[in-house]
Amino acid sequence: MALPYFLLILQLFFGVLTPEKESINWRSRRMLTWADFKAKPVETAPNAAMTSTSILIDFGYDNAAMHYHLSCVFYPEKSWSKVSSARILGHEQGHFDISQLFTRKMHKALSSYTFSRATADRDIKAIYQKVATEQSNYQALYDQQTNYSRDATEQAAWEAKIKQELIDLVAFADYP
Repeated sequence: MALPYFLLILQLFFGVLTPEKESINWRSRRMLTWADFKAKPVETAPNAAMTSTSILIDFGYDNAAMHYHLSCVFYPEKSWSKVSSARILGHEQGHFDISQLFTRKMHKALSSYTFSRATADRDIKAIYQKVATEQSNYQALYDQQTNYSRDATEQAAWEAKIKQELIDLVAFADYP
């Protein structure tokens, strides 16, 4: 029997829901540089930079088990900056790191899922949607509380918080 196959993509900020030809995988905490931001800046946008990331999941199952693969990626061709400062780059790295944090949370949720062939599609999409909503809210809170990196004290506090949460979820860093 052929396995059902699905691809879900959590695309943050702007863009279509398709994998891009060029992306940077977070897997080993790839630190971003301004050279990675290749899109033309949106001059009318109020923000100084835009980071485009995704959590990619593909999954399939047979009668007995579910299998999945996750990726956390950054899209250079959809990411841009009007200003090249270390402070803003650190803030944009935070967005990429948050995507990794929620990739780990996705792995944690999927690895604890009790497989049911009858409801697998619905269940997996519900898990994905729950984590996606949490990530979107977390990203917005990050921007709000750091004032888009303008509040240096809050930015430093958030960087420490994200780092600690990544450490707390290190058991889920080796996702399939």
